[in-house]
Amino acid sequence: MSPSYVSLDILDLQCTRINILSDIKHQAKLYEEIVKRNVIMSKFTEEIKRYYSCRWRLCYACGVAFLLLQTLRVDLSMAFVCMLKTHNRTTEEVNNSTNNQLCSGLENHSTNQTFEGEFEWSNSLQSNMLAGYFYGFLVTVLGGVLADKYGGKRVLGASLLSASILAILHPSLSRISGYITLVLRILTGAASGLLPPAIQSLFGRWGPPQMIGVLIGFAFAGQILGSIVGLSISGFLCDYGFDNGWGSIFYVFGGLSLVFSCVWFYVVYDNPNVHPTIIEEELSYLNKAIICENIVRIVPWKRLLLSPAVWAINVGLFTWTNISFMVLLPLYMKEALHVNTTSNGLMSSAPSIGQIIAFPLCRKFADFLRSKKYLSTRSVRILFKSFSMIISVSFLIAMGFLRCDRTILITLLLFLSGISLSFTSGGVLVNSRDIAPCYADIIYGIGNTFGSMAGSLGSVTAKALTPNGTQEEWQIVFALCAAICVSGAILFAILVRTEIQDWANLEGSGSSVYPKYTKGSKVLKVDF
Repeated sequence: MSPSYVSLDILDLQCTRINILSDIKHQAKLYEEIVKRNVIMSKFTEEIKRYYSCRWRLCYACGVAFLLLQTLRVDLSMAFVCMLKTHNRTTEEVNNSTNNQLCSGLENHSTNQTFEGEFEWSNSLQSNMLAGYFYGFLVTVLGGVLADKYGGKRVLGASLLSASILAILHPSLSRISGYITLVLRILTGAASGLLPPAIQSLFGRWGPPQMIGVLIGFAFAGQILGSIVGLSISGFLCDYGFDNGWGSIFYVFGGLSLVFSCVWFYVVYDNPNVHPTIIEEELSYLNKAIICENIVRIVPWKRLLLSPAVWAINVGLFTWTNISFMVLLPLYMKEALHVNTTSNGLMSSAPSIGQIIAFPLCRKFADFLRSKKYLSTRSVRILFKSFSMIISVSFLIAMGFLRCDRTILITLLLFLSGISLSFTSGGVLVNSRDIAPCYADIIYGIGNTFGSMAGSLGSVTAKALTPNGTQEEWQIVFALCAAICVSGAILFAILVRTEIQDWANLEGSGSSVYPKYTKGSKVLKVDF
């Protein structure tokens, strides 16, 4: 054979080997891409499976329940805008007042238009109506007892059902007597006060230890969203709704809540073991993750109630800033700024929009500062609480000096106030778990009672200080709110503790006030 043919064969063989190696590399690359794609799809499928699990569906249902009950909480605040008479003042008369100047171009205040409404209740009755919800909400302390006895599903369902029926009765009964409206508000507050402990009870049976914070946080976000939906839609219904506008607010939100309360009883179950459609994989996971010791400890009430650390939380939750946004803003927009009702609802919801955006970010930021040891836990709690109170109320005072032609700036200040309020998520709102993890819900329930007291006192005081609804009178209200918030921030900084208190230490005892997670319940990795 000629050497030239041999060299050509060798060359062909080398080319073949190169092609084979190239094909192998290409196939390996394709295989690697397929594996990566399958891994991504597998993770995506697992995430879908997880967020469609029964525990997450319970979370969604609780979020909707919170949203609807919050709309029933803020409905009267917005309905007042179109329910109440304004003593037959005309636009021309209001324009002549130096305290209540109107801007040109407002839709519902054209020349010679009369401010109308169906009711002419006294300031005292109005203030008690606004505070009535908080009077009733004080039953939150009893909600935990009822949830333990009858189950969170029944208590929360009954809470939503009762509140929805009361809302639907509002328009017809309010036309009989204002005092009936007051009774309805107190009963609505009492019904709504059962919701938070009922949700805690449900997630105590459905929430794995490492996920319970996420699940409850997601559900409680419905409360902030409820303020946005309730205020913004109520403003629209005031202008364009049926039954003189304000009546449609109660019918719409009451009707939606009534429908959902029926759905609630059908789709929610007290614990995984009685759920008819839960898959075996999730049931097994939850039963392994949540193992309870059915032993009850006597709560050290005396030491708990006398603890300075607990009183720091009580003082921290006794704040008027949130109440001002929730209850008083719609009235301020109407009386002092004369904003039309649709814009009133949108502007009044601005703080809640800021909160729902910033709330989870602020909590993560607080955890970041602690985990990196940039600040001690105590410093983080003080910093976040002080910032939330002082900055938010500063925006509130600044807003009090702006006239109605600065609506964009007013809305921006309210939005920024909501963002600054969100810093409480890294401050007082989580402090109960710092000082007494096993009694955290009890302590927070007591603190929440102080928050309800602030709501009632704030409403009564605001109406007493604003008999004429002038901007100067409202400035006094905001100044008083600022004084209380700053004082509360200072007292919180003095009293706050972040180490577990002696009376809250469960070591050496054989029982717990709440279900205790044993070593067998620890799950290092969530497979489902």
